[in-house]
Amino acid sequence: MNMHLLILGVNILVVSVLLIVYGILISDSGLVGIALSTSIVGGVLVVYSTIPQDPSITALTGYSEILINAVTSTLEDLDLLESQICAIKRGDNVLLVYSKTPCPLEVDPGVGFTSGSPYLAIPLRTLSELVESSSETTSTLLERALTTLLIEEYSACRSVRVEEESGFYRVHISGLVDVLKQYLERPLDPYTLLALVAASSALTTRCVRLIDKRIMPDSVLLLLGVERGAEET
Repeated sequence: MNMHLLILGVNILVVSVLLIVYGILISDSGLVGIALSTSIVGGVLVVYSTIPQDPSITALTGYSEILINAVTSTLEDLDLLESQICAIKRGDNVLLVYSKTPCPLEVDPGVGFTSGSPYLAIPLRTLSELVESSSETTSTLLERALTTLLIEEYSACRSVRVEEESGFYRVHISGLVDVLKQYLERPLDPYTLLALVAASSALTTRCVRLIDKRIMPDSVLLLLGVERGAEET
């Protein structure tokens, strides 16, 4: 069972029910419609969380298809397709957050509001077991973690290279497998997801933000930045 998807699905269902009740009370049929659509996404995630997962490209593709479709639907309902995406470290977990507020630190898994605008926070496990060494540079730690994940574990690409400059990290991922290339234009793709989670685990910061993503025929370049977070400014 995937506990992170279960938590996300249950949270979305709870928020959807509350929105439905509120929409009925204020006679807002549009809000009720959005809440119903979002509740379906939550239900799908709860059901999918019970399916056993194995570390393979097939499992990664299936996980990506379900999660990306659910996330895209929810982002459309919340008007967050043009939002920013960041990874926020929260104890033993990492929250992948979509919000119009840059790196909002005080968020909970699922759907909620921060600074007057909605957000979607997806809980994922940290990769602390891959970044235990403290004698290496942060760019080397990040490169090693992504090499273990993308190449050794999932066979999702042929090479990974990480460069650091003035607090920014350029993640070059090349030799992409064809079955995962289709997701690169979507609001969420497995390469960006794993890069953000790995960076959140490897870098000594609570928030890592995706600044830019450049897609090429056989590779993708991700530019990641370390952020202080909205609540720290």
